[in-house]
Amino acid sequence: MRPRPDISFVIITHNDAGKLHGAVGSAALRATTADLDWEIWVVDNGSHDGTDRLLREYSHSLGSRLKVIYLPENKGTTVSRNLALHQATGRVVCVMDSDAELLENGLGSVIGFLDRFPEVGILAPRIIMPDGSTYDSVKRLPTLTDKLRKLPGIVGAPTLRNTDWYPDFPFEQPRPVHTAISCCWFFRREIFDLVGPLDERIFYSPEDVDWCLRCWKAGKAVVYFPYFRVMHHTRQISHKRPFSRLSLSHMRGILYYLGKHGYCFNRNRPAKRHIDPLAEALAPRLLEWERLA
Repeated sequence: MRPRPDISFVIITHNDAGKLHGAVGSAALRATTADLDWEIWVVDNGSHDGTDRLLREYSHSLGSRLKVIYLPENKGTTVSRNLALHQATGRVVCVMDSDAELLENGLGSVIGFLDRFPEVGILAPRIIMPDGSTYDSVKRLPTLTDKLRKLPGIVGAPTLRNTDWYPDFPFEQPRPVHTAISCCWFFRREIFDLVGPLDERIFYSPEDVDWCLRCWKAGKAVVYFPYFRVMHHTRQISHKRPFSRLSLSHMRGILYYLGKHGYCFNRNRPAKRHIDPLAEALAPRLLEWERLA
């Protein structure tokens, strides 16, 4: 019987063969360099751009370490990820988008950090854009007001300030955050068992926001970890096509999420109840870890 891998990578893709090699290749490279036992799960959401041929080529070089699930149609981000997450056997799981690329070595430090802080549920790395800037990948819990403020910018009019952003971001030290985009997450396998699968009533977004808040509700923190960098060759589909079916699905998801968690205009109520106590207890321990490191 094969021993349990140190890390499982879960990558979903849909018509993104041009970037998928960066995700798969960097995962295999960084895990091998860190001397970790690893596996990669790729879920193909009904691609018709040659992704299947690319994955067959990967299978020849990666062998049984690569596990592929082919879906006949695009099932979105939740159903597809859950299929792989239920089967991933690694002690640590890395959820990645197909347009994400691990930029540097250091997976050992990521796993060590998770081992050091059992109260951490999700470790969110620094997300780098192709121009070298740091992406605003962590935000406060969204409200309906936050989303409405962004509408002018989406349709081309002058936008109001983003009230769900952290004004002092990017952070240079690890710190608790309300939410982090699922472009790249790291978490221990038991966190998935504790929090449960992604909510499949959400097709595309904000499944990551929902899972972050559920993580906090389960007594596990979301922590931004700036020392590990991930490139995001993002397409920002909903921003480019604000009235597409995908964008409208995102808005339905937001309304569903707000109703599910029982708040709409005031993030303070869920934050004070579920986030602030754990974040305040964890913050000084992170500072002490930083000082010793």
